[in-house]
Amino acid sequence: MLLRREEERKGPSIPTASLGDIAFLLIIFFMVTSIFSREKGLKIVLPPKGEQVKLKSENILTVLVNPYGEVSIAGERITLKELRERVRAALEKNPELVVALKVSRNAPYKTMIDAFDELKAAKAERISLAPVKEE
Repeated sequence: MLLRREEERKGPSIPTASLGDIAFLLIIFFMVTSIFSREKGLKIVLPPKGEQVKLKSENILTVLVNPYGEVSIAGERITLKELRERVRAALEKNPELVVALKVSRNAPYKTMIDAFDELKAAKAERISLAPVKEE
């Protein structure tokens, strides 16, 4: 009786020839279907370019934000809640009022946004944004 030699058996092999193609297609799929986040900016409608209109000084309320993040109207420092109340009262007296928000270049961005939000909450529709002319 002949004994058969046991041949070395190899386990089943997994074909890897198309593995690179599959990985590449998966990368493309996830890149195309992923959601790219966009930064949200302020929704400000800018007027069209045209002639500059001169306003009467009584129709302008100037709000200053200094480099330390302090808000002031007519040289008097106020809080953001007081800003809303003062602007609302000024708008009741003069509906044609334009609020000029002048911000120092070194002022905290958050303070400028908070002041802008308070102006919007006070129902100010005519807001002018401008930097403070520093000497």
